[in-house]
Amino acid sequence: MINRKLHLQLRLLKISVALFSLVLLGNTWKLWTPQTLFPQVPLFDWVSQLPAGVDWFTFATMVVASVCLLGLAFLPILLRIADRELRPLFQQICGGLFFSAFLLSIVFDQHRIQPWAYQFALGYLILTFLKPPRAIHVFRLFVISIYLYSALSKCDASFVQTLGRQLAEGLFSAIGISTVFWSKQTLMWIAASFPVGEFLIGLGFFFQRTRRVALCAAIGMHVCLMLAIGPRGLNHYQGVLIWNVYFIIQDLILFGFFSRGKPSGNVAAGDLDDQSLSLKMVSGSERAALIIVWLALLAPLFEPTGYFDHWPAWGLYASHHDRVILLIDEEARSKLPPALQPFVDSPRPLSRWCRVRVERWSLAELGAPIYPQARFQLGVAIAVGKSLEQETEPREQQPQMKILFEGAAQRLTGERKISEYTGLTQIERQTNRFWLNAEPRPFDGAEKSNLFR
Repeated sequence: MINRKLHLQLRLLKISVALFSLVLLGNTWKLWTPQTLFPQVPLFDWVSQLPAGVDWFTFATMVVASVCLLGLAFLPILLRIADRELRPLFQQICGGLFFSAFLLSIVFDQHRIQPWAYQFALGYLILTFLKPPRAIHVFRLFVISIYLYSALSKCDASFVQTLGRQLAEGLFSAIGISTVFWSKQTLMWIAASFPVGEFLIGLGFFFQRTRRVALCAAIGMHVCLMLAIGPRGLNHYQGVLIWNVYFIIQDLILFGFFSRGKPSGNVAAGDLDDQSLSLKMVSGSERAALIIVWLALLAPLFEPTGYFDHWPAWGLYASHHDRVILLIDEEARSKLPPALQPFVDSPRPLSRWCRVRVERWSLAELGAPIYPQARFQLGVAIAVGKSLEQETEPREQQPQMKILFEGAAQRLTGERKISEYTGLTQIERQTNRFWLNAEPRPFDGAEKSNLFR
């Protein structure tokens, strides 16, 4: 009976991961295919010399791998095969292809390191390469780490003062409660409760006795988040709503339906070995997959040092990271790509500089939020600057763009060190401060974007 329940749990996880992979890939397909709707910033500078047609190959590989795994996980349920996995080697091939295609795709564009795609790529490895008992055990630990790291990333003044307050306002707006007359302190206290609750959920999932309570809290948290960012709240993009639905289903499978009852006191030594996370207990492809998962579990610890990116470290809705703000001269606004012009703010009084909302541009063109790394945002600014340069007379001396490079916010105060760089030449020099590439691919949004509309 335990063996059948374990296999059913594993299949339901595979079905949910494969199904939601297909839904989110379809929802953001422009991000994964060759496009000039939005600047692309490769992970390494030499990648810009490679043909962009490889993107079609990686996108098709991820889609085909998801479809195949969905079929292989769903077919045993129809055939009532309860005690074994159908074609496990072929499932490993599907999982390996999806993971490899994801890695290759982000080499061509850092924008594709979307947190849901990163989670699913690792999920494919866990569910297809590890033995069923170990796969469930590791997958639980992986999900718990997401909650814990996400909570810790929000434990700073910048979240409470900015994004946390916005989420609180969006939540109460969605349920018909106005916060216009609420004090800033009240909203900040509500915002401060979000990471505390998320951390307690992750901690509750870790222990068998508290999983049911943590599950109810997690479902409530995801529902509240969907209300806050949904059409009646902040009206964010559809992908994050879909991802939250996936989290609810995933948590029910991992910590709900199959976690009832007390574990048996007499567990066979072989079962314990199959659940072990030690590399000594595995070999071959299973060991390679487990090494990758362990690296993914530990790597977020380096995010505060700047040697690991925010989204792979599960800095979800965190606001302390460094960032780049792009400003354009008001007279140069008409020279921007037509698709970008609606996302340019009016200048402030007594100023000629207009803020370019590249994050909204990304959502409108690709259906995906902009990658929050300053390295990537600098590349986007350079691409916009080069497109402006093509439309500018050679003798024109006045700089038409500048950036504000905002350093990481201090945890206790939220204060940032802000540097200003004017003109494309100064801005391009800032690429030298990063280990990875910040130079964009050639971009001409004014002409080529019409091919994809």
